[in-house]
Amino acid sequence: MSMNNRLSMDFGSSTTQRTKSAAAEMLRHFRISVVAVVVMTVICCGIYPLIVWGVAQTLFSHKANGSLITKEGTPTTDPSKAVGSALLGQPFNGAKYFHPRPSAAGAGYDPTASGGSNLGPLSAKLLNGVVTPPTPPSAPATVAYDGVKLRALLYAQLNGMDITESSQPLTKFQNERGEYDQARLVAAFNDPQNPLTFRTAKPIPADAVSASASGLDPHISLANAELQAQRVAEARQMPLERIRELIKSSTDGPDFGVFGDPGVNVLKLNIALDNLR
Repeated sequence: MSMNNRLSMDFGSSTTQRTKSAAAEMLRHFRISVVAVVVMTVICCGIYPLIVWGVAQTLFSHKANGSLITKEGTPTTDPSKAVGSALLGQPFNGAKYFHPRPSAAGAGYDPTASGGSNLGPLSAKLLNGVVTPPTPPSAPATVAYDGVKLRALLYAQLNGMDITESSQPLTKFQNERGEYDQARLVAAFNDPQNPLTFRTAKPIPADAVSASASGLDPHISLANAELQAQRVAEARQMPLERIRELIKSSTDGPDFGVFGDPGVNVLKLNIALDNLR
C-alpha cells in the first residue's frame, strides 16, 4: 500500500472517530440536561412546595389560609364560616359602621382586579372627577369618576364636619333632603370659568379620599377612624369613649414595631361593634 493511501485511510479514520466522539459527548450533555431538569422539577415543583405547605399548615394555619375571620371575630380556616379576611378590605355602608378607604379595584375591593388608579397627584380627573355626558341630552348626567373633591365633600357631610368656606353656595347642589347632586358637583369642580372650591373645618386624612396602591388595603388611619367615631357612636347610641376603646383594640401597629404607621383594621372593628352586648 502506498504512503498516500495509508495517509488517506488514517485521515478518514480520524475524522470518523472525532465525529463519533462529538456525538457521544453531545448525547452525554443531553442526558445530563434531561436528568437536571427532572431533578429540579421534582425538587422545586414538588418537594419544596410540599415542605413549605406542610410547615405553613402546621405552624401558621390561620395565616396560610387567608387570615379568615368569623362573624364572632374569631380566626377560622373554614371559608364557609368566614365573613372576610383581615388582609383584605371590603365595603361597609350605613352610619353605624366605620367605612374603609376608597378602592380602585374593580367595583370595589375586588381581589381579581387589584390595582390603583394610576393617576398622578396633579391629575384633573383624580382631583375633580369626570362626568359622563347624558344620552339623550335630556337625561341626567352621571358620574364616571368621583374624584378627591367629591369624596371629601361627601365625607365631610357624612361625618358632620362643617364647611367653613365655599366659592358657591353648596345648598344649590342639594335636594330637599339635603342630598348632593354628585354629577352637578363634579361638573362644578371642572368649570374652567368658576370652579367650585370649599374648605372643611378639619383636615381630611388622605386615606379617606384616596385608594391604596393595591385597592385592597383593609386599614384606615387613626385620624380617619377618629373622625368617623362620633357618627358611629351616635348611630349606635354608645358612649364615644367606648368607640375609641374599640378603635384602639382593632389597631395594628407598625411592622416589627418600626416600619409603617399604625392602622385600624376596619373589618375587625366593625365585627367588634356588632358583637357588643
